[in-house]
Amino acid sequence: MPYLDLSKDKISIWYTTNLKNDNIANLDRTKPTILILHGMFLNTRFLAPQFNDPRLNDNFNLIAYDAMSCGKTKNPVSPHNDLWCQAALIAQVSFELKLPPFHLMANGMNPVAAALRFNILFPGRCLSMSLNSIPGPLDIDWCAKAYTDLLQLWSFAPNLEQIEEACMEVAFFLFGENVLTKEQTDEVIGMWMQAWPPGRRSHLLDIAALISGRVPLTQAEYDRITVPTFLVTGDSSVVHTVQMAEELQESLRNARGGCKLQVIRGGQECLHLPQSSAGFVNRFLCQFVTTIEREMQENPNNNVPSPLPKKLSDYMKGGLDILAELMDDQKVKKREAKSIFSFSRTPPEGAKGMEAFIGQFKNGEKQAYSPLGKDGQPLRKFSERHDNQLFLSPQHGNLRDHSTAVGTMIDVPLVE
Repeated sequence: MPYLDLSKDKISIWYTTNLKNDNIANLDRTKPTILILHGMFLNTRFLAPQFNDPRLNDNFNLIAYDAMSCGKTKNPVSPHNDLWCQAALIAQVSFELKLPPFHLMANGMNPVAAALRFNILFPGRCLSMSLNSIPGPLDIDWCAKAYTDLLQLWSFAPNLEQIEEACMEVAFFLFGENVLTKEQTDEVIGMWMQAWPPGRRSHLLDIAALISGRVPLTQAEYDRITVPTFLVTGDSSVVHTVQMAEELQESLRNARGGCKLQVIRGGQECLHLPQSSAGFVNRFLCQFVTTIEREMQENPNNNVPSPLPKKLSDYMKGGLDILAELMDDQKVKKREAKSIFSFSRTPPEGAKGMEAFIGQFKNGEKQAYSPLGKDGQPLRKFSERHDNQLFLSPQHGNLRDHSTAVGTMIDVPLVE
């Protein structure tokens, strides 16, 4: 399987495509390209609803990669890692893969936040953004406390029962209630036990710290985002509320054509995965990208992508120059351009505290409890203990359109 080595940071990014042999050389230049960021605490394996949908697979080049500390990607755990670093990662991966100007789809909290920051630091390469399950700039207080408690419960679990309890609670936050099928729940929680058992808790922290450490964007930073943007959220989410999506829509006031918002009735969390919402998400993505591509053909002079420098260092330096302006610190320009961690906005005292926190999590990792058998598989399926209806899929809901460009609310009929 293909890896992309980012040697400066000792990171190996695993990526996948819908191209023959996963070879970027087989990219069809007559089709639009979509770069997809998978949901938080997941990996590219859980983008199957997108890669298996003929509306997307047949009409677009699809590219996705496992985020840091997820799936098959290999990386060190850095105290400097933040959402600006993740924005730089998008830039570096897309450059190294030699992608043409692309459309960006991001799913959930960290990916959405990284996508926004990418379009601030590296304008002109992304043709559109489709953002699903919209987070607020900060977590609701009870959510923030719950995340912290669950991180501890999961990371330092002394037995299988406690890990399963933590996973059950995390599944509620990530997907909602009565959404995933029993088989999907077994697959997700089984993956969690393999990817982030207590013996790999420092990598779990690597992801969770992006949530707790994020700083809201300013309106001046939002105003730098001009790329056409489509937001999708659910009206039944207790974590990512409709109000959060509406506030982001309002903040993205410079998005070309007006930032559009679609609300899925009955939709909860991680909308790109559950059967009850993934089809809608895919349809919106297909329609939105097709519309943008048509507008680009009709008005070619209004949608000219920025030329890509020949050298990675020159491309990344452009992002550092913008970051220096945002931080009002010219010394930022002198940072190592090829390192994504050079884009960190974590203050020195924050990085020092995070380094100590990472040390606490790494301490005793090798002796930590493992929920896996000698074959590397979970000791049992989650459903073998929790044989209930907690995550079974409900009926599809209807949809509401909140597009500012339209200014009305409409019901969209269910399409099977």
